[in-house]
This record gives sequence, C-alpha cells and structure tokens, in this order.
Amino acid sequence: MLVKKLTFAAVAFCFAFTGITARAQEAGALLDLLVRKKIISDQEAEEVRGELVKEYASTSAGKWKLSTPINEIELYGDGRVRYEYRGGRTASNDPDNPNDWLERRRARYRLRVGLRGTLLYDWFFGLRLETSASNRSTNVTFGGDSNNRGDGTPGPFSKIDDSAFVGQAYLGYKGFPDITLTAGRMPNPLVTTPLLWDDDINPEGLAQQWKHTFNLSFGGGGGAEAVQSYSKEGYSKEGKSVVTTEAAEPFKLKIDVFANFAQFVYDDTNPENPIGPARTTDGNGFEQRVPTTDAYLLAWQVGARFNFPKNIYFQIAPTLYNYTGTGDSFNIYFQGDSTDTNQVGINSLLVLDIPVEIGWRIGELPMRIFGEFAVNLEGADRAAAAGHPGSDGQKYAYQIGLGVGQLKAKSDWEIRAWWQHTDQYSVDPNLVDSDIFDSRVNMQGVAVKAGYALADAIVFNLTWAYGWRSNGNFGTGGVGDIGINPLDQYQIFQADMNVKF
Repeated sequence: MLVKKLTFAAVAFCFAFTGITARAQEAGALLDLLVRKKIISDQEAEEVRGELVKEYASTSAGKWKLSTPINEIELYGDGRVRYEYRGGRTASNDPDNPNDWLERRRARYRLRVGLRGTLLYDWFFGLRLETSASNRSTNVTFGGDSNNRGDGTPGPFSKIDDSAFVGQAYLGYKGFPDITLTAGRMPNPLVTTPLLWDDDINPEGLAQQWKHTFNLSFGGGGGAEAVQSYSKEGYSKEGKSVVTTEAAEPFKLKIDVFANFAQFVYDDTNPENPIGPARTTDGNGFEQRVPTTDAYLLAWQVGARFNFPKNIYFQIAPTLYNYTGTGDSFNIYFQGDSTDTNQVGINSLLVLDIPVEIGWRIGELPMRIFGEFAVNLEGADRAAAAGHPGSDGQKYAYQIGLGVGQLKAKSDWEIRAWWQHTDQYSVDPNLVDSDIFDSRVNMQGVAVKAGYALADAIVFNLTWAYGWRSNGNFGTGGVGDIGINPLDQYQIFQADMNVKF
C-alpha cells in the first residue's frame, strides 16, 4: 500500500508540474517503467491510472473530456489584420481606357482556428476553420458586405462575409517506418513556392510521403551540423529554420531523402454521363469536344536535403505535375488573352518544377538563396489550343531570390527579395499566388518581404511587389482582384500584424 501511495504521488507530480499535452504521456511512461522494474504490478498500475483520472477530472482542466482513442490534441490558430493596396494599369492599346489605373485599398482580417492530434499513436488528424470561402485567400474585407439589410440596400457592420469555413479536415497514418499517409483536405504535402502554389491552398485528396535520414561520417573535418526543422504540417516551403548541434569529429554529413506523391481531386464532374450526345463549343475558330470526366492533379516529387557542417545546407526537390480529366469547370481550352476568353482551362499541362535552396550562416545571421525553374512540357499544345500556334517558347517560369534572417523568437527579423517570371502557357493559373502577381501568368517583376518579431508569437510584415507583362503579345491569363486583362503593370503593398497561438 505504501508503494502504491508513493507511486500515485510521483505520477501526480507529473500531472501537476508538466505541460498539459505531455502529462498523460509522462505519467503513462512512468507507470510502464515501474511495471517493467517489477516495483508495482500491472493491476496496481491500472488502479493508479484510474485514481489519477478521477482526480484530474475534478480539476478545471479536466472538465474538457477527450475521447479514449485520442492520445494527444492541440488547439492552435492565428489571427491577422492587414492594410492592402493593389493597383493595375491597362495596356496602351486598350480601345476604351488606354494606360488607365484601377486601384483597390482595403483593410482586411483573417482568423484560423484548428485542432490536431494523434489517435492510437499511429494515426493523426487535423481540423481547421478559417474565414473566407476562397481557395487562395482567408481574408475578409472590413466594410465589404453587400445587401446587408436583406432588401438589396447595403448597411454597415453586417456579418454576411464574416463566416467560418472548413479549411482543413484530414486523417493520416504513420504506422510504417518513414512513411506518412494522408487523406482529406490537407496542408500541402509538397515542397512548393508561390511561383506555382499559393500558400493558402489546402488541396483535397490523397498523399503519400516518405522521408529517411542518412548520417555519413568522413575522416577529418568538424564543425557544427545544419539540421532542418520541419513543421507539423509536413514539408513546407515557409517556416524552415536551422538549428545547430555540437561540433563533432570526424566530418559529418546528414542527408534527408524524401519522396512525396499526391492524387488531388481537382474538380468533380456532375453528372459524368449526361443524357444526349457529347457537348461541343466553338472555341478559337473550331469545334471543341467538351469531355465530362473528373479532373485530378497528380504530383510526383523526389528530393534531398544535404546538411553540411558549418551550418550549410542544400535542398532540391524536382516535381512532375500532370492532370487527368478536365472536370466541368475547367473543360474549355485555356486562352487567356482578354476578360472575354477562358482564363482557367487546364488542358495541355505537364509541368516539371525544380525548386532549389542553399543556406548558410554568417556568424549568427542565417542566409539563403532560393530559386526555381518550371517548364510545361506540353506548352506548344497549350499555345496552339489558345489560338497561338508556333508560340512554343511561352512555356517557362522561374524565380531567384535571397533571404536574410529568420523569424523564430522575439526581436528576430527577416528580409526576402526575389525576381519572378512566368510565361502565358507555363503553369496552372488557378494555383499561383494570389498576391504576387494577382493570380496571373505572363507576368514578371520583383518582390520584397520584410518581417520583425515583436514577440515570440507576434510578427509584423511588410510586402511590396511590382510587375509587368512578360510578353506584350499575349494577355495575362488568370482571374485576380484587378479586373483587367491584359494587366500591363501591377503593384501591391501589404502591411500585416500576425498573432499565433
């Protein structure tokens, strides 16, 4: 009985003086150790667990009851307020308003709140609610509501736009060594940049990830080792950080090899087999058969990160994207030359993307060079379907930039600057970043982003970008916030205050 009481006291100490999410795990591990050492029996361990559960349930923290299969759960989220300016200029040959500017100034906010955790140790889940129904934005504009009174007359301070939507809902399994399987609406499982993917997009479907670390040693050398810090949301372009370990002899090289595969449901066709003959539409001077098949985006990515001593790393992640089917929202050939033509078609897209990053430190200051090259291997066919046969060269996209600093704790700062170029028939206009440059292709220009951590969880950011048409013979395909096509020039400025919890 004395041993049981002492055991109960020791385990209760874990509950009282450790973090909430770690208490159950630490108490369980302590009881398991005592059973293995034969200090207490299995029955006594179960009795202690029962008494702890009763005692914890009587506390304020214990009022929130969790389902038995849940081993760990985390409440997280972030909020942001933003001032944004966007401006776009019409082309000099616009028949109605040549060289005219359209401007938008908006005060905006976003809120994202989620739960994530583990089930039965090998399973994990995530659920996140967020403002805005847009796939590439979670922003809500202050004062942007319309028809607020219900009679067609706008009124102030309505909440029509202030709704919550399911941004993430996924289930995964990690029971196999080095393998993660995920299904649902998930954080992007691929290594990406805004050149091809907007950070706000949470794709739907299936994903399979494999990652293995190889530690190699060579004679001589030494120094500190750069180690990648991955977020809970998998491999992501944003949020990488470098931590250092003690110098070791001999020279050591750490290699993280990974492979990410995805089968995303791009657009569901309903119905798949309509009554009557297949529909056709007149497009670019010829009849186009309109298929009725579901659209899928398939991704095939392999890559590696080489972590050298002296805080140097190199990462490369070649990816091939291909599309099967067209859905019923994207089944007209992409044209993109004006607002009156199709801006969203996904025909003839087979994109090879190669993002690369090199990082190092100067003293305690982290620095990195990042770049990316993408080519649509079916760009000639996409151009011909858009009515521009012979425009085989309009199939490339690339980015090159420099980052200095990192945002991890109070008083940290970071500055990133980059050049970006996309051709008209190079990448999917439905996925590119909605800020830089307004969800468009056939754009090029410069962008700068600076951030400062006012506190560990509060960051202030400034973003500015300026772009113009890559090729003046084509429009700027895509649907953005500036209703101009071609968008001859474009400028954006954003000031953000971000709070994470």
